Amino acid sequence: MSNLPDPVLRKQQSEPQVSEPQVDEKPSRTAWLIALVTIGASLMDLLDATAISVASPSIRSSFEASTSALQWMIAAYTLTFSVMLIAGGRLGDVFGRRNVFLIGLVGFVAASVACSLAQSADVLIFTRAIQGAFAAVMIPQGFGLVRAAFPPGKAAMVFGVMGPIMGIGGIAGPILGGLLVGDLGWRAIFWINIPIGIVVLIGALRLLPHDERQAGERPRLDVIGLLLASAAVFLFAYPIVQGREADWAAWTWIMMACSVVVLALFGVHQLMRRRAGRDPFIEPSLFRKRAFNAGLLVQLLFNGGFLGMSVIGTLLLQIGLNFSPLHAGSTLLWWMLGTLLSMGLAQKFAQIYPRRVLQIGLMMLALSMAVAAVTIRHYGADLTSLTIGPALLIGGFGMGMCYAPIFGVILAAVDDREVGSASGLVNSFQQLGGGIGVAVFGTLFFGWATDHGVFEAAQYTYWIAAAALLFTWAVAFLVPKTARSAEELAAAE
Repeated sequence: MSNLPDPVLRKQQSEPQVSEPQVDEKPSRTAWLIALVTIGASLMDLLDATAISVASPSIRSSFEASTSALQWMIAAYTLTFSVMLIAGGRLGDVFGRRNVFLIGLVGFVAASVACSLAQSADVLIFTRAIQGAFAAVMIPQGFGLVRAAFPPGKAAMVFGVMGPIMGIGGIAGPILGGLLVGDLGWRAIFWINIPIGIVVLIGALRLLPHDERQAGERPRLDVIGLLLASAAVFLFAYPIVQGREADWAAWTWIMMACSVVVLALFGVHQLMRRRAGRDPFIEPSLFRKRAFNAGLLVQLLFNGGFLGMSVIGTLLLQIGLNFSPLHAGSTLLWWMLGTLLSMGLAQKFAQIYPRRVLQIGLMMLALSMAVAAVTIRHYGADLTSLTIGPALLIGGFGMGMCYAPIFGVILAAVDDREVGSASGLVNSFQQLGGGIGVAVFGTLFFGWATDHGVFEAAQYTYWIAAAALLFTWAVAFLVPKTARSAEELAAAE
């Protein structure tokens, strides 16, 4: 009997050790303010990347630009952003996320000013490319900064908040763009970054922590890996962006084939560098994590279907229905309303049932595409903001459900040393998915419109988008049912 208290005593002594870390589990006020700083930076990027689609007719008229030049005003940003994203994420690991974030932020605002002052189409294309490069340096730092600010296991909570907010920002871009272009002209879509950027800069200087690591503790930059990874993305992204304009000439397919070769060389280089005991450009351990790999694939497909059809929707409103930029932008308020309505519900269940919430969102997005196709078939040229409203409302609701869990699922099990690589890959796959979607659906839409008219082309592409999103729903079964943090996975092992 005298031995009985010993296990009890050992249990009692061990209990405080388990419960003590939970005392500080509640995120601090500073942590939430840091999250707001990173969200503000992301919103600038989203507003700028999407508002130009509404402003493009006014820009074309101002410069008397060709269709090709107009396309490159949009594509220059997307291309440099896609190519630089993986590099931007790794630069934060090497030089400190606070430093790299500030450089990207200041450069982005300065490039925005240059865009607003452009006096020709060529100058605007160049400044947009610079703007995209600085955005690629700035945006990937947000995930690492949030991970460092929040207690272990709690970062998924803020990712769940960030997702819908960023989704709303993507929709708010065309709406805000329509308002600004209608009242102040197209240059105002770049001016708006100045006050937002100043507020974000003040917050970053006051709140973002300095990197306390010594020089020897930081990974070394793999310059060859950076060049190979950037070249692989460029060789794939450039023909995707320019392929439709070039009628998918042979060189577009040759470049994409070369991207596979360069990617293979990059993989060999990373393995050799790891075996030599040197820091790789991308942490290979990321690709051994099911949640991360499955999440990347779902994000690629989701953004391809959603962003591709967003561009087609804007073209339908402005070209097919002759809506003004303000009218086209305000029509998208239906989508924003749907996203706002789903945010609370998605937040409640996304941390418990992330895969289920994601799949419900994908189903609703597919349904919205089908409803849009049926609505366009019924109304044709008599389509109005009110009649297309139900389809947009359903789509917005579905998008909010998708964005709430997706970042948490992808990044929950990422270790601190992998954050830079993971952030760059997540954002790069997002951009590549969007670029592929715009290229594929744009080619289908314009090809069908030439022979059958804008409205039949819209129906056709909306049905294909619905099928693509249903396929993404099936792929989402690869995503784990619950998001587990790196700490939980380590404990399970």
